[in-house]
Amino acid sequence: MIWFCIRRNGVARRSGWLAEVSLQELPEHVGARSDERIEVCVVEGSRPIAPERFSDAFYPRVQGIVGMEIALGDSAVRYAPTRMLAANLSFRRALARFLKSNGASASEFASHGTLGELRARQLLIGGDGTEVAGLYRGGTLVLLESTTAEKRAAQIAEGICRWMLRNLSHDGALPYKYWPSRGEESPADNAIRRFLASLALARYAELRNAPDVREAAVRNLRYNLSRYFTDVGGGRGAIVERTGAKLGAAALAALAILESPASEAFETELRMLAAGVDSLAGGPDGFRTFFFPRQRDGQNWNFYSGEALLFWAEAIRRQAPCAPPVERFMEVFERCRQRHRRARNPAFVPWHTQACVALHEHTKQHELADFVFEINDWLLPMQQWDGLTDDLRGRFYDPGHREFGPPHAASTGVYLEGLADALALARALGDDARAAAYRQAVERGLRSLRQLQFRDERDAFYVSRKRRVLGALRTEVYDNAVRIDSAAHALAAAVKVLNPIR
Repeated sequence: MIWFCIRRNGVARRSGWLAEVSLQELPEHVGARSDERIEVCVVEGSRPIAPERFSDAFYPRVQGIVGMEIALGDSAVRYAPTRMLAANLSFRRALARFLKSNGASASEFASHGTLGELRARQLLIGGDGTEVAGLYRGGTLVLLESTTAEKRAAQIAEGICRWMLRNLSHDGALPYKYWPSRGEESPADNAIRRFLASLALARYAELRNAPDVREAAVRNLRYNLSRYFTDVGGGRGAIVERTGAKLGAAALAALAILESPASEAFETELRMLAAGVDSLAGGPDGFRTFFFPRQRDGQNWNFYSGEALLFWAEAIRRQAPCAPPVERFMEVFERCRQRHRRARNPAFVPWHTQACVALHEHTKQHELADFVFEINDWLLPMQQWDGLTDDLRGRFYDPGHREFGPPHAASTGVYLEGLADALALARALGDDARAAAYRQAVERGLRSLRQLQFRDERDAFYVSRKRRVLGALRTEVYDNAVRIDSAAHALAAAVKVLNPIR
């Protein structure tokens, strides 16, 4: 049994299930044209699944690897794994659609419905039959041994930069979130993640000394400031969104200005944002996390306190007029360190790592280095490798602590930002054992990010608007949504691998 879907420029033209047709005969049998491609799943096995065992067989990690059959009475539907992947359709949504179209309830299906799991070999065939490429979960596998960390970082960065330049609007906006399967932008928004892109693009422009990238970074920063920067009184500036004004947003906007190739054009905004960050410093946890509403303080602290300390550390290292005294940094740092030790959270690690490494470069204070090693040693076991399918290896996720959040490209990217700095620090201090462990984690993480990247036409065979995705990163191998922070963190991590702090 074979599933086929003829696609022209990513758009599905004809599809269906066939029996007793060889792969050699398939293009002619289905009437494919030479400028078309055929998505193919050759079913190699199936097994029945009791409805009450749904979650045991159909969960995110196997989406795009196994397909699903659903039947109730005289109605039945069969989903090939690549069909679900191309539509970004989860197993639960597929079942919900089936029940809705048949006017059936979940309890009725539990009593009278049947499920089947399909395992299939996946191929992409040229319309003229000359190109036959094997796929794994709708893509090609990235092997750890295929290149060096530096070359992989360069590939990731170049792809992301091209994607950003292609998708940058005339006024400087970048898409926040894009759904490749729909060909639509999401209405969601997040200012912190937008300023991350401004920062990462500026760092890459400096690394490559590229005038076009430099101009794009400035244009993007100017757009973001014009949209979000607000005078909140008392000489303070903030980044204001519909949901409030966050410490992290002010800190990252200030950091993006500090590192911008046109920082002098935004001196007023930088001064006011620095005053805003300073106004939230203090208290038992080191920082409040919101200008308003105050009641929003909570788990966001793990992110925002580190983003604020990173801005301070870089301002001190660059001897910027807005920099606080080192003593003030260390006082707030100590409060953050104490809170983290009371309730560890991986979100805390990469931001505070970067802050400590940046300040250590300036002061050489041993306690900063000691803390970097403490928190990154704790983080390392959360990187997954053994026991996973090849395309999932290298991501960060702790299934024993789901409160830490699901696996995500943006998480892997930001952890690599911190680990790249921790690696550079370990090398500088002659800690060879840690350097080897951190190097391995960085190599594995880069493999994961490269796997998530839309690298070429084959990875995007089901995408109609390829310029909107090529070079960008999917959220996960089984979730093709593209988000700006996934790209920004991966780009920033790649820059750190290519140009580490010494």
